Amino acid sequence: MPAEWAGDALALWHALLQSAAGPGGLYVLAALSFAAATLIPFSSEAVLLVVIAAQPQHTLLAVLVATASNTLGGMTTYALGRWVRHWQTPDAWRWAPQVRHWGAPITVLAWVPGLGDALVVVAGWLRIDAWACAFWMLLGRSARYAAVAGLAWAL
Repeated sequence: MPAEWAGDALALWHALLQSAAGPGGLYVLAALSFAAATLIPFSSEAVLLVVIAAQPQHTLLAVLVATASNTLGGMTTYALGRWVRHWQTPDAWRWAPQVRHWGAPITVLAWVPGLGDALVVVAGWLRIDAWACAFWMLLGRSARYAAVAGLAWAL
C-alpha cells in the first residue's frame, strides 16, 4: 500500500508542476506556497522555479506571490500554535527556550525545512506578537525566494 501512495504522490506532484507551468501558474504558486508553509512538507521553491522558467517576464511578481502566500501560510501555522496551547505547556517543546529568548526575530528562520514550522508553532504557543512574527517571517521568506529567483536567472 505505501508504494501505491508514493506513486500517487509523485503523480500529483508532477501534475501540480505542470499546472504551475501553465497560464494559471501564479495561482498554483500562491496555493502551493501557502500550503508549503503549513505542516504539509514539500518544496515551494520548485514551484517557483517552474513558474519563473515558464514566465520569466513575471519573475518579480512570482517572488511577491510566493512570499505573500508563504507568509500567510506561516501565520496559519502560528495560529495553530495559539490554538494548541490549550493542550500542553510550551515548556514541553524543544524549541520553546530559544523562541522565548529570541522572540519574534527568530521567526526569520521560518523558511528553514524541519526547523521553521516548529519555531512558528512555538511562537504562536508562547503568544509572541503576531505582527512582529509576520514581519520577520516576511523578511526571511522574501530573502529566500529572491535568492532562488536570482539563482534561476544566473543559470
